[in-house]
Amino acid sequence: MPVMSIARFGQWAITVSMGWLLLSCSASFDGHSPATFGSPAIDFEKRDAESGVHGRLETHEGLRVLRLWGTSEQRGYAHGFLLAKDIFAIMNQEFAARFAEAPELLVQARAALPRLIEYPDEFVIEIDGLWRGLLDRGIDRNMAKLGREFDKTDLLVANALDVFGLMGCSSFTVWGDQAVGGGVLTARNFDWPLTGNHMLDHTILIVQMPAGATGTASVAWPGYVGTVTGVSADGVAAYLHVGSANFSLPEPSSWPAAVAARLILQAKEQGAMRLKKAEEVLEYTSPPVGYMTHVVLPDAGAGDRPVAVFETDTADTVVGGELAGAFVVTNHFRTRKDGRVASRDSTRREAEMQKGIAGCIKIADRAVDPGEAWEILRSVEASGSHYFGTLHSLVFRHDPWHFELRVATHSEDGLIGAPSSPRRYRLTREQVFRGAAGSQSN
Repeated sequence: MPVMSIARFGQWAITVSMGWLLLSCSASFDGHSPATFGSPAIDFEKRDAESGVHGRLETHEGLRVLRLWGTSEQRGYAHGFLLAKDIFAIMNQEFAARFAEAPELLVQARAALPRLIEYPDEFVIEIDGLWRGLLDRGIDRNMAKLGREFDKTDLLVANALDVFGLMGCSSFTVWGDQAVGGGVLTARNFDWPLTGNHMLDHTILIVQMPAGATGTASVAWPGYVGTVTGVSADGVAAYLHVGSANFSLPEPSSWPAAVAARLILQAKEQGAMRLKKAEEVLEYTSPPVGYMTHVVLPDAGAGDRPVAVFETDTADTVVGGELAGAFVVTNHFRTRKDGRVASRDSTRREAEMQKGIAGCIKIADRAVDPGEAWEILRSVEASGSHYFGTLHSLVFRHDPWHFELRVATHSEDGLIGAPSSPRRYRLTREQVFRGAAGSQSN
């Protein structure tokens, strides 16, 4: 990544990642509206499971939690039906912020989508269900600043925003004797362009309990089905980071990286086989400037590391090798040497987290606890800008359980990064998953 301030990174990310659309688009968009669907009879006097809506909207510690269960179609429908107004509200504001003054970029994204972006079958079914649920609520979908209605193609573009808009991010993992209380302790900052307060105010936890797969919990937004920050009911965590590959056009029919991340979480494989599964699904992605996927296992076998980073560009995925010091991931490849030079900001954040972890290990209990994890995240948070910052942060451990999420706040003076923000939510295992891994909890 070229050397630049973190405040400038957000605008660079949008400019670069949208730029490939202008070069690669060859399909034409016919402008047809999506088909409408029949509406099932919903009886709001009945319990959720009886009404035909396989989901529930809850609030825990002030955080909204969308709980979904059943088949892909059932979960998607419930998502769209329960959050229809919220989905349109955030999508309308996000599209206006990104595209109102450059509508040609959205036209190009919509046209390129069928050729360049592909969703696995189960996600196609889920998004179809989501769209049908949204339509069945009969909400006003007029996007005033774009002069038309929000449609299903817009929904598909929004769910590929990890391709169209790049994220910064910092994360680390410690385990065993280096974690107070044992287990595997992991922490993550999500750095992203701030296009408006809607990106903060609509942050929710989407809990998916798929039939026949492992449950997942993703820090996300209404209408978003992928995972940029998430954990599974059996204790796996996955985080996306933009990498330092050379810019290249994505391969046709590529999966969004956030889709691959959720598939990693909901896989049923354990231990090293889960990491093998991660490598396999990431091969279906093709990020234009590269991504790193930080995958954390709930425990380590004898002599094994419970963590891995996968470095992906448009050509292939490379499994990261041993890292010097603590396991820290920022925004530059460490194993593959075929990309851009690491930015000063990325190496600075890496050094700061290494320093923070080493400081904890050298003193007192010689280990990192959740409170110290927050201090380490705070040392590399992005704050003060109106255009870019640390929008959410997570400290997680499966056993002994710790799930603590923080969301940024925004004032006239700029963004208060998530680690320093007063928006803090600490949820129990039951509040997140309400059941064992892979069960249909309702």
